[in-house]
Amino acid sequence: MSLYRITGWRYILFILLAVATLYFLYRVREVLYAFGISGVLAYFLYRPVNELEKRGMKRVMAILLIYGLLAFSLAALVYWLVPITAAEIGDLAKIYPQCVSDIQGIAAQMDGIPKPERLQVFIENNLRQIETGIYNSLQNFINTWYHLLNRILAIIFAPLLAFYMLMDWEKIRDGFLNLLPPRGRTQLLILCQEIDRIMVEFIKGYFLVAIMVGLLTGGLAALLGVPFPTIIGIVAAVTNLVPYFGPLLGGIPAVLLAWSVSFKLAVYMALGMVIIQQLDAHLFTPRVIGQKLGMHPLLIIFVVLAGGTLFGLWGIILALPAAAVLKVLLHWAYLKIAE
Repeated sequence: MSLYRITGWRYILFILLAVATLYFLYRVREVLYAFGISGVLAYFLYRPVNELEKRGMKRVMAILLIYGLLAFSLAALVYWLVPITAAEIGDLAKIYPQCVSDIQGIAAQMDGIPKPERLQVFIENNLRQIETGIYNSLQNFINTWYHLLNRILAIIFAPLLAFYMLMDWEKIRDGFLNLLPPRGRTQLLILCQEIDRIMVEFIKGYFLVAIMVGLLTGGLAALLGVPFPTIIGIVAAVTNLVPYFGPLLGGIPAVLLAWSVSFKLAVYMALGMVIIQQLDAHLFTPRVIGQKLGMHPLLIIFVVLAGGTLFGLWGIILALPAAAVLKVLLHWAYLKIAE
């Protein structure tokens, strides 16, 4: 048998093995979901655990200490936040019928105003699109929670799996690196370290901006006397995880709640939200995240808009970290070509 035929059979066997492996991973994708969550959790916790270990603490004790601090922080947050939020939600439920009645009254008044036929058709078409969009958003929200409930066991076991990953982090890393030739290991390790640095800086900036917007929005609502400022601030912080468009999404309930008090207060709240949105879009996100990623603000805006155009909401959320990783890979490839 010729060398050509032997090489050909090797390629065929490699392709068959790759296809079989991908099929197997697809069949056990729910198990991989649990390991994926655990891997992300271990990735975030490895850095503080490693710092504690450098200070002389045993790794198992460092992991348990970090877990304990996280549990205590979560419990303290729930203890402080839940009563306030529950009280505000209860008050919000009391005024909800009145808000619906006011909106229906405004809609009835608008229907009574004579309008050109083409304008009427335009309004009806847009209202229908808004109604469809709201329905689809609610459906997607319910489906998301349904999928999360189906994977609740994976979420519960994630901290346990992450514990074992943290205990053997270096062994797991070295196991993957040993699959490569020595020269490739060094290059991959350097590349992964640079990606790790970029991702850590991005995450720090990302959550810092969200907290800043949430505090500004909640503080503005409390200053103006808008009801439920805590809920408004939490909603603003969470929705701000969607870059650039977050303040707009979080501002809608704030303005509606201000409107339940008076139209004048709603105008003030809307103006304040516009200012916060401009600060976020032109100062917080480009400067804070842009500096951490080493990307120009105009490039960040382009990346976010392009991600939203191509992949919708998830494209907007994941565009910046994907662009940061791609930047590192392209720079590495350029250096390899230039050598």
